[in-house]
Amino acid sequence: MNSESDGWLELLRRTADAVEVALAGFDRWQDGGERPDQYALDQVADAGALSVLDEAGVGVLSEESGLRAGSGSETVIVDPVDGSTNASRGIPHYCISLCVVDTSSSTPAAHDGSGAVTPVGDSAGTAAARRGATVVTPVAGFVRHLVTGEEFTACAGGGAQRNGAPIGPSGQTTGERAVIGVSGRPGADLPVWQVRVLGSAALDLCAVACGRLDAYIDLNSNHGVWDYAAGILICAEAGAWTGDASGRELFHLSHSERRGPIAASTSELAALLRG
Repeated sequence: MNSESDGWLELLRRTADAVEVALAGFDRWQDGGERPDQYALDQVADAGALSVLDEAGVGVLSEESGLRAGSGSETVIVDPVDGSTNASRGIPHYCISLCVVDTSSSTPAAHDGSGAVTPVGDSAGTAAARRGATVVTPVAGFVRHLVTGEEFTACAGGGAQRNGAPIGPSGQTTGERAVIGVSGRPGADLPVWQVRVLGSAALDLCAVACGRLDAYIDLNSNHGVWDYAAGILICAEAGAWTGDASGRELFHLSHSERRGPIAASTSELAALLRG
C-alpha cells in the first residue's frame, strides 16, 4: 500500500469509529425507520458515518441517504449496518461496509473473472466509457464486524488483510466438501456440501476472502452495491474469483440498480455455482 491508500483506509476507519459511537447508547434496536425496509438503527448509524465523510468532502452513496456529490472524483459507498435485521433481533452478526470508488480513471479497473483487479482492456467497462457512461473503479474497501471488532481491508493492487495480516481463499475447487454462504432461500439442487444463510453479505464475502467459506452467492440477484462493494474488492484482492450472476459490472453508483454478486475460492467452484 502507499500513502494515498493508507489515507483512504484511515478515513474509512474513522467513519466506522463514528458509527460505533452513534450506536453505543442506542436502545431502539427493533424500531422501524422512515422506509418499510429500514430500521431506526440504520438511520442513526448513517448519521454517524456522514458526520465524518461530509467533513472530508468526499462523495457518498449510502443505502440509507442516497447519493451526494463531493469535491473530487471519489465516492464512498456506505452500508452503515449490513445485517441490520440481525442487529434488530439481537443476533450478533452485522458490520459496517465501506468502499471508496473513483470515476476519473482513463484506464478503468474491473474484475475480469480471475479474482484480480486488472485493466479492463476491451471490456464492458471500456464500452461504457465509449457510451459516455460512468466507469466506477474500486480503490479501497473496509469491513468491520460491529460486535467482535474484526476488520477486513483491501486496496486495489495491494492485497487483502484481516486485522492487518494477509489473507487468501480456501482453494476449494469442487462442491463435494464446499461450505458456501447464500442470500435467499437455498434449494436442494445447490451442488455443494453445506450452506450457511448468515444475514450479512459483506461478512460472508470477507469469509470467502479468508477461507472460512468456500463461496458466496446471491440467489435472487437483489443486492444493492453497498451490500457487496467492499467485500467484492476484498475477495478479489485476496485472490478469489468474483463476478455477477448475469455477467454485469458489479461497481456502479445507482441507488436503484440491483446485482447478483458471486465470490468463490476458485474459478472451478464459481463455474459450478453459476451452472
